[in-house]
Amino acid sequence: MLRHRRPVVDIVDETFLRADPQTVRAELDAPGLLDRLWPGLQRELVQDRGAKGVRWRCSGDVEGRPEVWLEASGGGTIVHHFVHGHGQGSPSRWTRAHRRAWKQGLNEIKDRLEGRSR
Repeated sequence: MLRHRRPVVDIVDETFLRADPQTVRAELDAPGLLDRLWPGLQRELVQDRGAKGVRWRCSGDVEGRPEVWLEASGGGTIVHHFVHGHGQGSPSRWTRAHRRAWKQGLNEIKDRLEGRSR
Protein backbone atom coordinates (compact mmCIF):
# COMPACT_ATOMS: atom_id res chain seq x y z
CA MET A 1 0.00 0.00 0.00
CA LEU A 2 1.38 3.40 -1.00
CA ARG A 3 1.07 6.32 1.36
CA HIS A 4 0.39 9.81 0.09
CA ARG A 5 3.41 12.00 0.84
CA ARG A 6 3.31 15.74 0.89
CA PRO A 7 5.58 17.47 -1.62
CA VAL A 8 9.11 18.32 -0.49
CA VAL A 9 10.35 21.89 -0.08
CA ASP A 10 14.14 22.26 -0.32
CA ILE A 11 15.51 25.80 -0.55
CA VAL A 12 19.21 26.65 -0.40
CA ASP A 13 20.46 30.21 -0.94
CA GLU A 14 23.61 32.24 -0.29
CA THR A 15 24.12 36.00 -0.37
CA PHE A 16 27.27 37.98 0.47
CA LEU A 17 26.94 41.19 2.49
CA ARG A 18 29.83 43.56 3.24
CA ALA A 19 29.14 43.67 6.97
CA ASP A 20 30.24 41.63 9.95
CA PRO A 21 28.03 38.74 11.15
CA GLN A 22 26.91 40.61 14.31
CA THR A 23 25.60 43.51 12.23
CA VAL A 24 23.81 41.18 9.80
CA ARG A 25 22.26 39.26 12.71
CA ALA A 26 21.00 42.51 14.25
CA GLU A 27 19.33 43.39 10.93
CA LEU A 28 17.70 39.95 10.70
CA ASP A 29 16.40 40.31 14.28
CA ALA A 30 14.44 43.48 13.42
CA PRO A 31 10.87 43.09 14.74
CA GLY A 32 8.55 41.60 12.12
CA LEU A 33 11.24 41.16 9.45
CA LEU A 34 11.13 37.36 9.23
CA ASP A 35 7.33 37.40 9.34
CA ARG A 36 7.43 39.67 6.28
CA LEU A 37 10.14 37.67 4.48
CA TRP A 38 8.67 34.27 5.40
CA PRO A 39 4.90 34.71 5.21
CA GLY A 40 2.90 31.63 6.06
CA LEU A 41 5.54 30.16 8.39
CA GLN A 42 5.14 30.04 12.13
CA ARG A 43 8.57 29.54 13.68
CA GLU A 44 9.64 27.93 16.92
CA LEU A 45 13.23 28.58 18.00
CA VAL A 46 15.38 25.44 18.11
CA GLN A 47 18.89 26.90 18.38
CA ASP A 48 20.09 30.49 18.65
CA ARG A 49 23.73 30.53 17.55
CA GLY A 50 24.25 34.27 18.05
CA ALA A 51 26.38 35.79 15.29
CA LYS A 52 26.50 32.37 13.58
CA GLY A 53 22.76 32.20 12.92
CA VAL A 54 19.48 30.63 14.01
CA ARG A 55 17.60 27.36 13.52
CA TRP A 56 13.84 26.97 13.85
CA ARG A 57 11.09 24.42 13.46
CA CYS A 58 8.25 25.71 11.33
CA SER A 59 4.63 24.95 10.65
CA GLY A 60 2.00 26.52 8.42
CA ASP A 61 2.59 26.51 4.67
CA VAL A 62 5.64 24.31 5.28
CA GLU A 63 6.38 21.92 8.11
CA GLY A 64 10.11 21.60 8.51
CA ARG A 65 13.33 23.32 9.42
CA PRO A 66 14.33 26.82 8.31
CA GLU A 67 17.82 28.04 9.14
CA VAL A 68 19.96 31.12 8.63
CA TRP A 69 23.68 30.45 8.97
CA LEU A 70 26.02 33.47 9.04
CA GLU A 71 29.58 32.81 7.89
CA ALA A 72 32.30 35.45 8.21
CA SER A 73 34.15 35.60 4.90
CA GLY A 74 36.38 38.02 3.01
CA GLY A 75 35.51 41.23 4.84
CA GLY A 76 31.82 40.44 5.14
CA THR A 77 29.26 37.73 5.78
CA ILE A 78 27.82 34.98 3.65
CA VAL A 79 24.17 34.55 4.62
CA HIS A 80 23.25 30.92 4.04
CA HIS A 81 19.49 30.39 4.03
CA PHE A 82 17.86 26.95 4.13
CA VAL A 83 14.28 25.72 4.30
CA HIS A 84 13.75 21.94 4.33
CA GLY A 85 10.36 20.38 4.89
CA HIS A 86 7.05 19.31 3.43
CA GLY A 87 4.66 21.78 1.86
CA GLN A 88 0.94 22.20 1.67
CA GLY A 89 -0.70 22.69 -1.71
CA SER A 90 1.80 23.70 -4.40
CA PRO A 91 5.30 23.81 -2.89
CA SER A 92 6.83 25.01 -6.16
CA ARG A 93 4.62 28.12 -6.11
CA TRP A 94 5.38 28.67 -2.42
CA THR A 95 9.12 28.16 -3.05
CA ARG A 96 9.16 30.78 -5.84
CA ALA A 97 7.28 33.31 -3.70
CA HIS A 98 9.48 32.57 -0.69
CA ARG A 99 12.72 32.97 -2.65
CA ARG A 100 11.50 36.23 -4.18
CA ALA A 101 10.49 37.70 -0.78
CA TRP A 102 13.71 36.50 0.88
CA LYS A 103 16.00 37.91 -1.83
CA GLN A 104 14.14 41.21 -1.97
CA GLY A 105 14.35 41.63 1.80
CA LEU A 106 17.99 40.56 2.00
CA ASN A 107 18.92 42.89 -0.87
CA GLU A 108 17.26 45.78 0.99
CA ILE A 109 19.44 44.96 4.02
CA LYS A 110 22.51 44.62 1.79
CA ASP A 111 21.86 48.00 0.14
CA ARG A 112 21.38 49.71 3.51
CA LEU A 113 24.50 48.16 5.07
CA GLU A 114 26.63 48.80 1.98
CA GLY A 115 25.35 52.36 1.50
CA ARG A 116 23.65 51.74 -1.85
CA SER A 117 20.34 52.89 -3.22
CA ARG A 118 18.30 51.25 -5.96
